Amino acid sequence: MRKIGLHKRTFDWAELQTILEVARAGSLAGAARTLGVEHSTVYRRLGAVETRLRSRLFERTRSGYLSLAAAEPLIEAARRMEEAVHAAERATLGAEEHLAGEIRLNVSDALGAYLVPQLLAEFLRTHPAIEIEVGLTNRHVDLSRREADLALRLHPRPPDHLIARRIGTVTFSAYAAPNLLRAKPKRLHDLPWLGYEDAIATIPQAAWLREFAPSPSPRSRWGSLIAITQAAAAGLGAAVLTDFIASKTPNLVRITDSLGEVPLFLLSHPDVRGSARVRALSEHIGATAPGLLSELNRPRKPSRLLQAREEG
Repeated sequence: MRKIGLHKRTFDWAELQTILEVARAGSLAGAARTLGVEHSTVYRRLGAVETRLRSRLFERTRSGYLSLAAAEPLIEAARRMEEAVHAAERATLGAEEHLAGEIRLNVSDALGAYLVPQLLAEFLRTHPAIEIEVGLTNRHVDLSRREADLALRLHPRPPDHLIARRIGTVTFSAYAAPNLLRAKPKRLHDLPWLGYEDAIATIPQAAWLREFAPSPSPRSRWGSLIAITQAAAAGLGAAVLTDFIASKTPNLVRITDSLGEVPLFLLSHPDVRGSARVRALSEHIGATAPGLLSELNRPRKPSRLLQAREEG
């Protein structure tokens, strides 16, 4: 493997990548997970570099590993190398003309459970030489770093540096389990509510709930659209839920009209637009998703036991 000289020392890519990921994660364990290696491997690589340099690269604190001045040139060199590698990978993928190979599609857990299986069934049947790896995460992946080739994301405004194809909208309303309605509450404020955990607190459902400001504040907060839907169905509280999930979940009553909608975008990096297999999947999703979303976005009629919003 090619060595990089720095201050008359040599470093290989594995060492520089390890230093970069420790800086990003702030821990050896986090770096090991990203790199797909054992914790001991990260410890050994970092120790070897520090021994050669006769200098510490990170300060070990209670909150994690903090990079020191000696680490900064190595971290910057690793970033430049990583950018060059990802650019080469994207260019190579974009030049492919065969309908074969792997596509990495990233989606949220909700889309992965309720929309994507139906989207992919016909595509996989008609493209037997293509394999699709579906990554489920509620965070926004970095397509520039090749964390995925395509991403399906609910977003009011996608990043400008990506190719964004709007393929539909997803609606949301408030729901509750029947047991919460047996006392015949007169207002939405009279119900206990479930909230969203900080990691997804920017979604429109959470924004509506913050504006609505139930009192007292939500006693539990959830980081998954699927989990909060199940919690509402179990009677833990009312919740603002995505209609295409809640309408398919037993033991939920829709207690408001539609409270809003959010666009669904298919995102890709400009460098991969020339890939035949990525382009084929993009076209299939663009043609198939609107009809599926229209079918899924048919919620139950709301209960008239409660007002849609407390009047001032």
